[in-house]
Amino acid sequence: MKFGPNTTPIYIPLDLQINILLRLHVKSLLRFQCVSKLWYSIITSHDFGNRHFDITSSSAAPRLLIAFQDFDRNELMLVSSPNPNTSSSSPSSCCVPYKDLRLLNINGRKVYNAVRGLICFESRLKVGICNPSTRELHIFPRVKLKRDPDTFPCIMYFLGYDPIGDKYKVLAIDNLPWRLEYKIVDKGSPNNSIIVSFDVRSETYKISNVPSKLLQIDDSDNFWTANCNWFIGDKTLINYSGKIGVVEKPRHGIFRMWVVEDAEKEEWSMNTFYLPQSAAGLDFKVMDTFYTGEICLVTEKISDPFCLFYYNLKTNSMRSVAIKGLPISEFKQGLQFHSLSVTVSDHYESLVSLET
Repeated sequence: MKFGPNTTPIYIPLDLQINILLRLHVKSLLRFQCVSKLWYSIITSHDFGNRHFDITSSSAAPRLLIAFQDFDRNELMLVSSPNPNTSSSSPSSCCVPYKDLRLLNINGRKVYNAVRGLICFESRLKVGICNPSTRELHIFPRVKLKRDPDTFPCIMYFLGYDPIGDKYKVLAIDNLPWRLEYKIVDKGSPNNSIIVSFDVRSETYKISNVPSKLLQIDDSDNFWTANCNWFIGDKTLINYSGKIGVVEKPRHGIFRMWVVEDAEKEEWSMNTFYLPQSAAGLDFKVMDTFYTGEICLVTEKISDPFCLFYYNLKTNSMRSVAIKGLPISEFKQGLQFHSLSVTVSDHYESLVSLET
């Protein structure tokens, strides 16, 4: 590296250059690809992308990924937002300004999950993978499953990652409830709920029974694990400090949470939580737990400005976060009843390329 015609060249060792690059944001790295052919080859390499993600996810707080989903018009608005300050000195409410947001609009109906910076979504009976950080998009051919020829398919998609083989895989499930019931009829009582986990590496299923004494099942609550657009139950699976948790939709300011304490013995615990009086009258739905250990709630009726509510399970306190500047009103124009929905999850930026 030279600073002038009469200066002594300064050489930066390649390994030091790489270590510096590994600590930069994705946005900067995308710009620096054009610095030289060497930097382009480094930044676009698969190994560099994995190392960069591992460093980022272990040293920085995740961002929020908010997906506004218009099922009828096949439109998705992906919003990446910084996580608001969660220190003990934080106020009970705060705002995220528009300048800190990153927006991406794509054709799609529903976001299913996010894995290592990649987003799995459905677009007109096809499954797609998107990297919001690099704005890359890949749509797979339509998945064909065995089904009744007279029945419209109800397929759920989930993206998974195999860290041993370093592979990403998409699981497609025919989610018609009577078919799921038929598949599990020999594994237990048809009146019991189950939790099905999928090992991405071995591509095998594991089924865990949910004791009926913990989750009372009736005809109106039979499909609480389903995530299809027309079979939405009142309970949500969450990751609670590394354990499987089930949170029910708050009613009259009260909700319960079940946690698997011992999966082999099928031992569960249950706790009841009470929302603050100021929020008891709002109609909430549960999103997920976040890296802070808080449960994120959003109101069934999407507000403008858009608001998130965080419930702290340890202190039984609640705070709100307003996301300002989003075009909520424009997005909602002309929508049919219940056409617009939203999902919220933790999200890390990633350099993973979708090119084959």
